[in-house]
Amino acid sequence: MTLHGLGLRRVAALSGVNRQAVANLLAGNSWPDVATLSRLEDGLGVGLYPGTNDPGSMHC
Repeated sequence: MTLHGLGLRRVAALSGVNRQAVANLLAGNSWPDVATLSRLEDGLGVGLYPGTNDPGSMHC
């Protein structure tokens, strides 16, 4: 995130995922469900699931 200049609040705003949920994911304290993963991918414009380059919703 910091490589792209994105903080927790910005990632939360872009994706619609709660800031604390993003913090917990980054700290390894929780795992995202499919809906959260999709929102993060769409908000950031990248694929986060292994083996993907584009957000998953682009393939639906």
